[in-house]
Amino acid sequence: MRKNLPNVILKDLLTQDQINTVFDIVNKTTSQDFHNELSFNSWHIVLPQDIVNIFTSKAESVAGEKLILKEYNFSRYEKITSSCGKHTFNPLLFPHTDEAFGGPRFTLDYQIRSNVDWDIIVDNWEEEQTFLMKDNEALTFSGTHQVHWRPKREFVEGEFLEAIFMHFEPATPSVLSTDHINAMRQKGLEKFKAWKETPGITSNVNHEHQEHRYREKN
Repeated sequence: MRKNLPNVILKDLLTQDQINTVFDIVNKTTSQDFHNELSFNSWHIVLPQDIVNIFTSKAESVAGEKLILKEYNFSRYEKITSSCGKHTFNPLLFPHTDEAFGGPRFTLDYQIRSNVDWDIIVDNWEEEQTFLMKDNEALTFSGTHQVHWRPKREFVEGEFLEAIFMHFEPATPSVLSTDHINAMRQKGLEKFKAWKETPGITSNVNHEHQEHRYREKN
């Protein structure tokens, strides 16, 4: 997996029938998590093989290597008010890389439905690029090798964005080294410091004190 993998938007990935199938699956899926810090719900869906094949083929065409879809979920970003009415969570995505997988990943960020525009920014170590996806489009990047984030944006009631995040493993897997993780954390911290100074709200979480996530790993 490389830092300079292409970042491109792929268009018209699924047919309307396939999109309807995805939503049928989501509606029947009971395994769900709410991430209050980032204000999104995620569903741990299982996609049919024909749809997996489409996404895999598209990812391989950009990455230029054999890939295996290892992890994915369906997510919905929107402003959420707690049941007690005391807390409101606004969607955000701070600069980061994906360390949780342990090994290199190639990512397809597929926007399936939305009623807002919300850019994604990717740093490929040579330049920052800003992308705006439309529905039925996907952005490619390496989630483990390229810092990525979204600008701050205040959602109003009724605004939402739904996406499927797909993480592909190379056919020959490997492990992320401590040196690599620390290099990515340092790059993430650099971008986070600039991001937190930009205008706009994030959520009720105080992100002035979130730099601990970028501490060096021993």
